[in-house]
Amino acid sequence: MVGYLARRILMAFVTIFVVVTISFYMVRLMPGNPMQFLEAQLEQQGGVSPDQIRQQVQAIYGVMPSGPLWQQYLTYVGNIFRGDFGNSMLNPGQSVTSIIASALPWTVILVGVSLIISFIIGLVVGTILAAYPESLFSRIMTGVVSFLSAVPNYLIAIILIYLLGDLHHVFPISGAYSNNTVPGFNFPFIGSVLYHALLPMAAYVIVSFGAWSLAMKGSVTTVLGADYVRAAEARGLGGRRVTQTYIGRNAMLPMVTNLAISVGYMFGGSVFIETYFAYPGLGYRLINSVNSRDYSLMMGCFILITISVVVSNFVVDLIYPVVDPRIVKPGARRTKITPKPEAALQTPEAMNA
Repeated sequence: MVGYLARRILMAFVTIFVVVTISFYMVRLMPGNPMQFLEAQLEQQGGVSPDQIRQQVQAIYGVMPSGPLWQQYLTYVGNIFRGDFGNSMLNPGQSVTSIIASALPWTVILVGVSLIISFIIGLVVGTILAAYPESLFSRIMTGVVSFLSAVPNYLIAIILIYLLGDLHHVFPISGAYSNNTVPGFNFPFIGSVLYHALLPMAAYVIVSFGAWSLAMKGSVTTVLGADYVRAAEARGLGGRRVTQTYIGRNAMLPMVTNLAISVGYMFGGSVFIETYFAYPGLGYRLINSVNSRDYSLMMGCFILITISVVVSNFVVDLIYPVVDPRIVKPGARRTKITPKPEAALQTPEAMNA
């Protein structure tokens, strides 16, 4: 178990290092930069000469890094180990850590709750579809979940905004809470947060639960046709024991993996949904940083997503041996079966003799 754990920890660190390195160079090689973005904005405003524009940009950003990329990379990695991700280039007075810390709770509320709801609904619906494939419910729901899983979430978001926001004014279509509420642990603020989150949550759940349902249906169907399930039923084991021990545990293994990966990507937020609803989560911050070439904030978001995905997979690697100990020692249960001497006599020729 110690060797298994050491391998997984080493793999996690190597993965994070490689992704950080690739992200750093890819972001730096993107065309444009925040200074050029700000210069373009000042030029569009008019009434300012090019020299005045350069002076204003220089006063805001100071001297931009002009050294070689490898030197910038070593400096950046050293700062990361000290917990310093730098300041936002579009908001020089704010650190990347403070921006991410302020956006992370909103993403956890929106995407985290939506992920759990869609996962639970998907498991239930997928199990029913696999257990009763010929029922009317299964035939209708199979088409429904197949359609929903293929529809982009931003399309559902636009439809909900139009029907329940613009047309009937049932739900708010932007922001995380009302401006007339005081942020804090009080019922008006909590109610306003939930009220504003219902519509984007619905957009996320409607699309996501279809994919979870299809995945669970395929997993359960595969397990139902396995030889060990048929053997357990032939041995006269109870239906509850077969379902829990043989079907449920094995069907849930790939679903746990997918859920762990989804939890990791959850920290990247839902870019399209948060953007359309102007929800101040990490996805909203990430898309703004990409559009404005805010290198520091982009890298902070990328590193957070990478670490969360790697950690979630690492947790799954620790849970898997508990579910199936053969993962740690794949050959532990492989025992060589030698035929008994009397078994050689139980052939058709010997019986006829």
